[in-house]
Amino acid sequence: MKDERIVELIYNNDEKGLHEAEAKYRGLCRSVADSILDSDEDREECVNDAFLAVWRNIPPEKPKNFRAYIARLVKNIALKRSRDNMAYKRRANYNAAGDELLEIIEDGRTIAEEYESKRIGEIINAFLAGLPKRDRDIFVLRFWYGDTVPAISKSMGVSESLIRSLIPRLKKKLAEELAKEGIMV
Repeated sequence: MKDERIVELIYNNDEKGLHEAEAKYRGLCRSVADSILDSDEDREECVNDAFLAVWRNIPPEKPKNFRAYIARLVKNIALKRSRDNMAYKRRANYNAAGDELLEIIEDGRTIAEEYESKRIGEIINAFLAGLPKRDRDIFVLRFWYGDTVPAISKSMGVSESLIRSLIPRLKKKLAEELAKEGIMV
């Protein structure tokens, strides 16, 4: 079933859309979660949480690229779970007073760091928007989904040597774009 139809079904609160989404994208979601988390139980929970988030967020959201939307959801959920797991392990070594302090320190980033992170995201988005579709797709598959060169080659229908030569050039262009905006890389 096409993604547009899946989104439409979910938007209309038809559970068939969620079942279709799960049948089509559970493997992708597992792959994304696998690349971030060590525990099978955590990975499965993150995938299930992502599908629950799809059900809860559509409507009001109506994503144009459902594949990217579900992958982003599971990636964010898995990253949060990974941070939570690390925080829990660190906390085991602290006393109650240390726990109280951790509650008021979100992730240790300053407002300036948050601003810089947001600014970098905007620069990367503008950079990607300026790329030809093929180059943008290769960049996203490599650096967002973490696909391997052979997997990208197969999914894009281009040679592995093209991918291997294009990725460093794209990275260099991005670094130049960041440097031009005053971001040190």
